[in-house]
Amino acid sequence: MNSRRGFSLLEVLFAMTILSVMGIMVFGTLRTLVDATTRAEEALDELHLSETVLDQLSESLRSAAYFDSDPRRYTFLHEKGTGNPPDDTFSWVTRSTAFLPSTYPTRGSLNRIEISIETIDGETGLAVRAFSSLLDREGPEAEDVAPWLLTQRVKGLELKVYDLNRNEWVDDWERDNQLPVTLSLTLYVQPDESRTGRLRKYTRRIDIPVGPLSRETRRGRRRTQDQEP
Repeated sequence: MNSRRGFSLLEVLFAMTILSVMGIMVFGTLRTLVDATTRAEEALDELHLSETVLDQLSESLRSAAYFDSDPRRYTFLHEKGTGNPPDDTFSWVTRSTAFLPSTYPTRGSLNRIEISIETIDGETGLAVRAFSSLLDREGPEAEDVAPWLLTQRVKGLELKVYDLNRNEWVDDWERDNQLPVTLSLTLYVQPDESRTGRLRKYTRRIDIPVGPLSRETRRGRRRTQDQEP
């Protein structure tokens, strides 16, 4: 006669312990995979945002306008910020419509574009201001043009210019009636709108095609002025 023997309480508890450990391991693995996937998606989204903004800036700067008949109107302006992260402000005249809405009133003409870090309606981010190049940039009509936010995730902006005379990168651009030949732009981007964290930096070097022309025009005028009796 065969005797039937069941599991002891100790064996049942041991089996349950093993199953619990395996469940925790599987859950932990799944959680790690989900977190890694989420971080990868956020990184791709952040990279896409940064590349899009830098592409717009590159297009507009490479389309900068300059005419030596009125160099003051087309000069590149740069104001070094004092914030942390950096909050530089710079402007230039361009034929590009990269930053302008389709219904913008001066979209069909040359515009002075100003890029800065601003706080608008309680939200801080990368802002743009645009007005016709025909306006006096220090006049009331230009001053009345309000900036609007491009994105809240860009919290800082830093500009460096390559100084051809010194063969080095400098923080300030102080050349009147001239455009830089090469500059470097750095965006400080918040990783995720829903949380705070260390800002990530994205940098791009940009060459301005009319920069050499404005440089030679300025140097030529300086030589002419120096030769005058």
